Amino acid sequence: MDRYGPNAIVPRYIDPLKIDPGKIDLPHNHSAQPALLDTFSIPMRHVLDRALSISKSDATALITGDSGTGKGVIARFIHERSTRRRSPFVSVNCAGLPEGVLESELFGHERGAFTGAVRQRIGRFEQARDGTIFLDEIGTADARVQQRLLRVLQERCFERVGGTHTLTNDARVVAATNVNLQAEVEAGRFREDLYYRLHVVPIEVPTLRERRDSFRMLKHFLRQHAERVDGITDAAIACLVDYPWPGNIRELENTIERMVVLAHSKQLDVSDVPEEILHWRAGSDVERLNDLGSVTYREAREWFDRQFLHKALKRHRGVVTHVADAIGMSRKNLYCRLTRLGIDPARFRPGRFQAAEYSSETSVAGETGSPGFESGQLLT
Repeated sequence: MDRYGPNAIVPRYIDPLKIDPGKIDLPHNHSAQPALLDTFSIPMRHVLDRALSISKSDATALITGDSGTGKGVIARFIHERSTRRRSPFVSVNCAGLPEGVLESELFGHERGAFTGAVRQRIGRFEQARDGTIFLDEIGTADARVQQRLLRVLQERCFERVGGTHTLTNDARVVAATNVNLQAEVEAGRFREDLYYRLHVVPIEVPTLRERRDSFRMLKHFLRQHAERVDGITDAAIACLVDYPWPGNIRELENTIERMVVLAHSKQLDVSDVPEEILHWRAGSDVERLNDLGSVTYREAREWFDRQFLHKALKRHRGVVTHVADAIGMSRKNLYCRLTRLGIDPARFRPGRFQAAEYSSETSVAGETGSPGFESGQLLT
């Protein structure tokens, strides 16, 4: 029997750690789905546990969380684990539609209902019959749409725009927002009665920073580019894992894609990390250095050496002989120092796609315990 597929019998509790994302019948249009569901993060395990519980009922769910945290993935997960899984899952981005258009998008319209309505249109609620409708960014809906949504949730019926025939609705409603709806209610911008109708079962999706799961997500996104890159150095991993990712999963995914596209070789290094992340890390390191009790002499020395050599290599376009002459160090000692810090000089040579001239053996990130990778290791 298929334990995790669409025909599975859902037990009272399933440990999300034992769910194989590859066996969950989810559409593949969201590249973060497998990594989001396959997680060791305790906060995300709680989210998945609640989502599994909700999926066994028809209760309305309100998913909250910052942009890019994967609220849509959780909504699809609820649908695919429910008895409605063989019916449509219809997603509507309320924020992506101009005011006045959302009403017609959700409820449809009759021919001649307004200028330009040359034919009848079936709305998203009708399309989601017996399935699930996901209302993303529900907090942006105007007052008229909020009023009509309230009626759908209360009476399970609606009319198309410009129509008089009442249609019944049996779609399960899952809504999501990245704003504080309770504050919007207090400010008079969101209906209180609608808020409580949506807020039957709340799910708060934690930020990537709160999950402390960026390393696992990083590996997942790198595997998607396995044909173009072979690995990543520990130093680059340290920069990425330490970054707070205000844009969450979406920002991490876009950053990895940018690094791969602009990479100078098949192994990602610190020189491939975007400047804004390096600047943040430099500022964070300076703060740590100001607090002398939080760093060792060795950490402070390695931080200085890394910054110093990066600037020297950029200035001399990765030519080790020129760098050695400029900083007053022998070429042999400079190579040894670069090797220990995991810095590849070939990456500072513009327009060249060369393999590393040396193998990285030790790095600061490795000493602090970035799990699962060695510098330059193939992502498998």
